[in-house]
Amino acid sequence: MALILIAATAGAEELYRWVDKDGKVHFGDRPPLQAKAEEIGDELQPVNSADATRARKPARSGQRDDLQQQYQNRKQRQQQQRQQQMARACQKARRDLRILRGRVAFVDDSGREVKMTERDRQRMAAELQREIGRVCG
Repeated sequence: MALILIAATAGAEELYRWVDKDGKVHFGDRPPLQAKAEEIGDELQPVNSADATRARKPARSGQRDDLQQQYQNRKQRQQQQRQQQMARACQKARRDLRILRGRVAFVDDSGREVKMTERDRQRMAAELQREIGRVCG
């Protein structure tokens, strides 16, 4: 019985890869008769060995840590980008509010001056002030 087990494990290291005439890739423990096969048994690591399982756990844990770190870094970059966008929007809104509080002349796309009442100007300034308070703090 022991000889059978030893013979089975010795032959289990041989693995062949070949491509048939239709272009399909095949794997097997014996090379085919009609096609040229490449032995790839030495390139593979065992998956059902207790030693292989123990050796992989730290690597998986390390991979998990790397993935977690990458996720945290990406999340942090996205948060920084949002903060920068908010800061730019707040800066623009504050600038627009300063402009509206002073003497203002609005010009349309064609370069003509647009008439605006003082009441409209004050309403726009109040809306900007509320928006700045809500978004920018």
